[in-house]
Amino acid sequence: MNTTQLLLLALNCINEKMEPSHTELSLIYVFYKTEIEGNAISINEFILLLYNSTLYYQIEQSKIAPVIEFIERYLSLSADKSLSRK
Repeated sequence: MNTTQLLLLALNCINEKMEPSHTELSLIYVFYKTEIEGNAISINEFILLLYNSTLYYQIEQSKIAPVIEFIERYLSLSADKSLSRK
């Protein structure tokens, strides 16, 4: 999964008013391990990078806050899972 796919997953879950599936949660976890933990950045740093990317400006204005909340929530759950496995 890449950042674009993560954003699309967030938008889809928000639009459909559903939680991510077990498979999608696994993909988010792998994204966290490779893109966040693997690059030794925090979730907050990732969100700041997202704010500065062109992808951010392609999100409908009314969806930005829910998308960021979704991403923060599920990346935080992935961080907790990663810590519990150490």
